[in-house]
Amino acid sequence: MGFITPEWVELLEPNLRVIFDKNMKAHKDYVNTIYNVEGSKKAQETNLGMGNIGLMEEWEQSGSQVAYEDVNKGFTSTYRHRKYSKGLKVERELVEDDQYGEIKKRVRLLTTSVHRTRQVHAASPFNFAFGGGMVGPDGKPLCATDHPIAPGSTDTFKNAGNKELNATSVEETRAEMRRWTDDKGNLLVVEPDTLIVPGELRKAALVIADTEKEPDTNENNINIWKGSLNVIEWPFLTDPKAWFMVDSERMKSFLNWYDRRKAKLESENIFDTEVAKYKTVVRFSYGWDDPSFIYGHKPS
Repeated sequence: MGFITPEWVELLEPNLRVIFDKNMKAHKDYVNTIYNVEGSKKAQETNLGMGNIGLMEEWEQSGSQVAYEDVNKGFTSTYRHRKYSKGLKVERELVEDDQYGEIKKRVRLLTTSVHRTRQVHAASPFNFAFGGGMVGPDGKPLCATDHPIAPGSTDTFKNAGNKELNATSVEETRAEMRRWTDDKGNLLVVEPDTLIVPGELRKAALVIADTEKEPDTNENNINIWKGSLNVIEWPFLTDPKAWFMVDSERMKSFLNWYDRRKAKLESENIFDTEVAKYKTVVRFSYGWDDPSFIYGHKPS
């Protein structure tokens, strides 16, 4: 590093920030793949759910006037941002002794910590999809057998099962999702188009989605899923057998991630100890407004 000035921390920080930002971009970010990502300027975000309305009415049947209809109140989702931090120290001797490579390694470790923290939290609704303490606005985990369709309603829908991943279970799951209705009895017209799987199920998912012929059968039928089913292998899923089928468009509408404070490298020099402290602090929240984008299976 050559001659060391009293401002060595300030001089070092811009280069380390470039390394920090570059390494953040180098990691595959499943948050942006899975979630609807938005910024936030509040302490928390609140999404007010609402029901649907029925079909239009024929003019004469509505008394030759516009047929107005009240919209039922839906579930309210509240996203409270949590704060997370991690820091590292750089001794002046590392700069004096030209150990810039060691300093860069420490910064890379910091970016890895930030990345893994985000990914672990992003996967938690799926890892606790069948229970374990994380619930949505209807008081149920992401995948349940008794999601209420509306507040106070006794009508429910099911989006949790225990089937192994194969072509038959994918077809059966799609058919069940396609039958889901809203609070007025209208079909939601869910379009299941994506499998989200752990690494252990990657091969099984790709066989279903990409082979020319229908899998799991000796018949020479074409594979109806080829070209119409995407596969997301998510390494942060913890159950090697659990898998999920989603409508990706609805997922991007109802599964939310709010960044209140994004990760960036900040520094401070401790004069008496000649140690530079680098930190990154983030605030974010995540969750879902409506679970009618996903069907999960947890085989025994």
